[in-house]
Amino acid sequence: MNDVPMVVRVRQETMEWYWNKVPFVMAVLCNDCFAVVRTNPLFRQESGYAESELLGRPMREILVDYDPHTILNGNPVSSNVVQLRKKNEELQEMEYMLMSIELDGAKHYLTLLHQPAAWQQSGLMQQFALTLLREESMGVILLHADFRVNAISPLACKVLGVREDEVQGKRMDELFSHTPFEHRLLKQMVVEEQPVRNHPFRWSKAYEQRELLMDANLLRDQQGRLLGAYVTFKDVSNLRSLEEQVQRSDRLAMIGQIAAGTAHEIRNPLTAIKGFLQMFKNTMKEKGLNKEYGYTEIMLTEIDRINELVSEFLLLSKPKNITFDLVDPNAVMSEIMPIIQNEALLHGIVVNYEKLSSLPRVVADGEMLKQVFLNIGKNGIEAMKEGGILTISGRIEREQGLTRWVSIDIEDNGPGIEPAMVDRIFDPFVTTKPTGTGLGLSVCQRIIHDMGGKIRVSSHEKGTTFTVSIPCSFEDKEEEF
Repeated sequence: MNDVPMVVRVRQETMEWYWNKVPFVMAVLCNDCFAVVRTNPLFRQESGYAESELLGRPMREILVDYDPHTILNGNPVSSNVVQLRKKNEELQEMEYMLMSIELDGAKHYLTLLHQPAAWQQSGLMQQFALTLLREESMGVILLHADFRVNAISPLACKVLGVREDEVQGKRMDELFSHTPFEHRLLKQMVVEEQPVRNHPFRWSKAYEQRELLMDANLLRDQQGRLLGAYVTFKDVSNLRSLEEQVQRSDRLAMIGQIAAGTAHEIRNPLTAIKGFLQMFKNTMKEKGLNKEYGYTEIMLTEIDRINELVSEFLLLSKPKNITFDLVDPNAVMSEIMPIIQNEALLHGIVVNYEKLSSLPRVVADGEMLKQVFLNIGKNGIEAMKEGGILTISGRIEREQGLTRWVSIDIEDNGPGIEPAMVDRIFDPFVTTKPTGTGLGLSVCQRIIHDMGGKIRVSSHEKGTTFTVSIPCSFEDKEEEF
C-alpha cells in the first residue's frame, strides 16, 4: 500500500475560487510545515482573527484535535471533526476536509471547514427567532423554565405598556398583573398544560387601538424536560377593520333595500296629510283659533322631519351618482366655511380654521365632500358647550411611501364619545344626540367609501377628532416623485 499521499496540482485560478467565490466554506492554506500562509474572508470572520495574526501560525494552535497525518493513501480526509479556537478563546465545532496540493511548484496543504448540519440548522432557527422578535406586527415573549422573562419584542412591550429593560427577569405573574383575564389563561396553560390558541383581546392606549390574537404554549426538549414557554400576540387590526366594514356595509345594504321599497309608500300619504294640514292651518288663522293654529304648525314640522328621514334612507338605499373630478380641498373648505362659522356663532363656538395650504388635489366629488364636512362640522359644534373650539386642519398621509392621502381633521373639545360608542358611531341609528336620527355619519361613511377614501374617529374626555382621508390625484403623485 502506498503511504505517500497523492499531491493534487492546483492552479492559482482554482485557489482564487475558494477564496472569493465560495462564501459558505472556510479555507486555510498551509505550507509543508502546516504553518498558515493564507486564509479566506469567511475564516477570518468566524475566527475573529486578522490576516496578520494568522500568517505563520501552526494550524494546531488554531484547530484543536487537528491531525495532518490522517492523509493516507493519497485520499483526502473529509467529515472529520475539529474544534476552531476563536480569538476570544471560544471553541466551535467544525467539520473539515484536508488535502495535499501542489501550488506554483511548491507543496501545500489546503484545509476546508464548514459548520456541521446541526449547527447550520441551529443558526437558521436562531435567525428565525431573532426575526420574530423584531417583527412589528408580532409580539413575542420568551419565558425561562421558572417563567421569568428571557426576551420580549417591541410590540409585546407596547401591549403591556412596559420597557424591555424593566421586564427582563420578571415573573409572568408580575408581567400580566394588569391583564387579569389573560393572566388566568396563562396560568391555566402552565397548570393544565393546555395551550392558548387564537385568544382575541383588545389593547387601547391614548388614540391607538389594536385588535390582537394571543397564543401561548410550553417549550420542552426531546426528553420532555421543561425549557420554558412562549407567548405571542398577532396584530389583526386591519383584518378586524375590514370585517367590521363588510358587516356595516351589509347592514346598510339591508336598510337600503327596506328604504327603497317603502319610501314612496311613506311619502305618498305624507304629501296628502301635509296638504290638508296646510289648509286647516289657513282656516284656523282666519278664524282666530290660535292654539289650534300652533298645533298644526308643530304637526307640519314633524312631517318635514319624517320627509328628511326618508331622504336619508334613500341615500343609503343606493349610492348617489358620484362625479369624480380633481378637487382642491382648499376650495371645498372655503365654500362651506361661512355656513360652519354661522352655525358656530349661533352656539357660541369659536372656529379655528387652519388654511389647508400646499395640499394636492384629490379625486372626489366636490359637492359630496361639502355634505360630509358640513355634517361632521355641525356634529362637532353641537357636541360642545358655549365657548368651545372647533379646529379644522389638513395634512398629507403616506403608507409605506406608496399611497398618499389628503386627510382633513375636524376636532372639537367637547366631552368626547364614550368608549363603548366609538366602535358603533358609524352604525345606522346610533347617535349621541337626543333628537338625532343616527343616519348622518352612516351616510358620510358611505359617501367617503364610494370615493375610495376612509373616515376614522378618535375620542377621549377632552374632545373628539374625525379624520376624512381621500386619495390624492395620480397627476400630483407623479409630480412629487
